[in-house]
Amino acid sequence: MTPILCGFDLEMNFYTINYSKFLADLCKLEMKCLFNHLNDDKYFFSTRLIKPSRSPFIKERLSVIFEGDTLDSLVEQVLINQFAADDFKVIYQQIEGENEGYQERLRSGRELGTAIKGEADMRNPRIIFGVTRVNGKWYFGTYEKNDYSWHHHDNKPHTYSSSINFRVARALVNIGMGPNTSLTFIDPCCGVGTVVIEALSMGVNAKGYEINRPIAINAQQNLSFFNYPDVITEGDMHTIKDHFDVAIIDIPYGLYQVVTLEEQQEIINTARRIADRLILVTYDNMEKMIDVAGFELIEKVRVAKGKLVRWVNVCE
Repeated sequence: MTPILCGFDLEMNFYTINYSKFLADLCKLEMKCLFNHLNDDKYFFSTRLIKPSRSPFIKERLSVIFEGDTLDSLVEQVLINQFAADDFKVIYQQIEGENEGYQERLRSGRELGTAIKGEADMRNPRIIFGVTRVNGKWYFGTYEKNDYSWHHHDNKPHTYSSSINFRVARALVNIGMGPNTSLTFIDPCCGVGTVVIEALSMGVNAKGYEINRPIAINAQQNLSFFNYPDVITEGDMHTIKDHFDVAIIDIPYGLYQVVTLEEQQEIINTARRIADRLILVTYDNMEKMIDVAGFELIEKVRVAKGKLVRWVNVCE
């Protein structure tokens, strides 16, 4: 039986996030772009509804239906409103900094589960409800966690040691797109397609260009491996005629061929012509080049991987 809800508006959502110290700044920038969330907490409320699996940092989302000062007040609201669902399960969402006792966590699931009108299914639920306590208040709603299915992108057939990590690539797409995945996107120096793959997995209208033929072929094979459409063009980004909402460029540094400062400037100049917004990944400070191209630098964060440091520049 399809789960049945009572038609309550799910306007407030509670998110939990997690990140390593090396990616802390990148996570904060992604949260700012997705939610306009600006503090250092590892949990927050937002009216924006974003699937947890879009982000490498979001762990869970609770779409709030009822809130109260006590667990008993939540149970009372469920009963009064004759809240109903079928094939459901209720879990307690543990968050950092809250020390609700084990017995109270068990009681919350048991009492709310009993109060809901309908049949529960603890083994194979078709809908999961969550309950949690945040800063002294209790919340109940629909629950969804990150399924991390995008982790299998790390097993692509072709990669290079210098390629952007797939987690970083996923965050870059979110930083570029914000909450709106209907924007058009291009990676005009796409390499083996790491960023393009993450964009396609989110349903983004994405394209990639790669000037080096063997690498472009590898990118096409990577997309085919995951059954994504071939959106890779072997060609020079300077010949692109179309215009896009967002471009992401990991600036070439001559790992496979000589790339001069003048050529790097030309890449940024062309990005200004073909895209409204640019997420530029660099090893060096390129603020002057960004300014010369006519972009305004909006944000800049540091991403470290051991001793290797890159900068993520958000330009408009």
